[in-house]
Amino acid sequence: MDAINDRVKNYLSHVGDELKYYDGWTISTGSATVAGRGVVATRDYNVGDVIFVDVPLIVSPRALGTDGTGSPVCPVCYSVVTMQIGCPGGCQWPVCGRQCADHPEHRDECRYVRQLCPKTKSDGHVWSVGMYNAITAVRGLSIRDGNYKYFLDVLQKKLTDKLTFEVEELKRNISMELDEEDEKIMVTTCKIMDANCFETIVNRSNKSISLKGLYPVASFMNHCCVPNTMHNFNEKQQMIVKASLPIYKGQEITTSYTFSIWPTSLRQNHLLMSKQFICTCRRCCDAEEFGTELASLNCIVKNCEGRILPINPLDKMSIWQCKVCKKLVSSAEMKCFYKHVETLMKNINLFCPKSFEAILKSFNIHKDSPFVVDLRLKFIWKSKNHSLNLEQLLYKEKLCMEMLDLIQKLRLGQCRLLGLISLELLKVIIEKAYRFRWKWNTKTLNVFEEQISKLKEIYSSILDEDANLDNNNIQ
Repeated sequence: MDAINDRVKNYLSHVGDELKYYDGWTISTGSATVAGRGVVATRDYNVGDVIFVDVPLIVSPRALGTDGTGSPVCPVCYSVVTMQIGCPGGCQWPVCGRQCADHPEHRDECRYVRQLCPKTKSDGHVWSVGMYNAITAVRGLSIRDGNYKYFLDVLQKKLTDKLTFEVEELKRNISMELDEEDEKIMVTTCKIMDANCFETIVNRSNKSISLKGLYPVASFMNHCCVPNTMHNFNEKQQMIVKASLPIYKGQEITTSYTFSIWPTSLRQNHLLMSKQFICTCRRCCDAEEFGTELASLNCIVKNCEGRILPINPLDKMSIWQCKVCKKLVSSAEMKCFYKHVETLMKNINLFCPKSFEAILKSFNIHKDSPFVVDLRLKFIWKSKNHSLNLEQLLYKEKLCMEMLDLIQKLRLGQCRLLGLISLELLKVIIEKAYRFRWKWNTKTLNVFEEQISKLKEIYSSILDEDANLDNNNIQ
């Protein structure tokens, strides 16, 4: 552990610029961690404190469908490629133009790929989906030199005998054979990425671009469904990890590998498929998930107002039982009920609040069931306030309040979702205040000003961004 800590902090000290954040934690083994080894606090942290700033070993675009579906991003500047031309250097990666093609960091990658003789003819107007999907594999070679190579041995790898997608894509699309050592490093790096990568967000032309990044310190952080950290990314794709809950000296510093709003069954399935483990944290062991009953369905017995929950939430074959009438339901029956509700939810138009609420009532659907929460979030993210009528605007405000209440009940603290929902609620209140600015007196508008100020403070402190909204003219 001493060697790991020395190597990690030496790496960060050479490539990072926030050295003051490297002395309040240690990578450790033993009973303080939930999975053999993890990151442990060596001092107390208050909510909002920066714990560390992590610098990526690799950042790469996400793979496209093999049929070419999806929008490629430039592998150099990560902007969406509108003029989809191939790199004039011959690597068959799509680039924005000559400036990105000639970038020093890309030239070495381009030269290496060109030596492999891509099968797609290089005429300056063509790019290859297969070569694009191999970017992560090629960038894996950057870890083989200097201090980077150490991480190939110490970072966790996904245990699988399946062929590595990115490496196989590369081999299918080149005429030369890969060097044996190069291929070994590529496969190892891709397996490390599969086990440890984080979604990295960059903003380009007012669009959020999703990338994947490998971060050495964050890779040692263990998962918890009630994590005590959240993270943002700066313009250098550095990960800024902050305390979302109070953290005390000797306590493990945790993150979440899945979507914290999902119910236990969905979280467990995602963790098993993508990370190959089952979580046994206090939330997963609690069938009611801190009273939210996210996984529940309303009882199917006539006139019973109870909800059906799994007797053993960690067992996907568990019997379910109504809390009120004690009716037992098999896991197979629950799957059928879930599919029925899911099909029904897909046909609901959330932009008609009265219809939506009527359907929930008519079919006896729990308001915090996973399908309802999913639709609630889709409406919040996709709806444009200026195009909503008053009923829809007030309904969106209600949905935002319900999500904030759910986040609080799940004990997620100052998490990223809290910041994002607070921002959406802030926008709704500004729009509402703007529409009624001529009807309400100054005292009423001042109440709105106070709400806006509080939400803006929450949003800005969590996401390290200014809401950039003008609330000075609502009067």
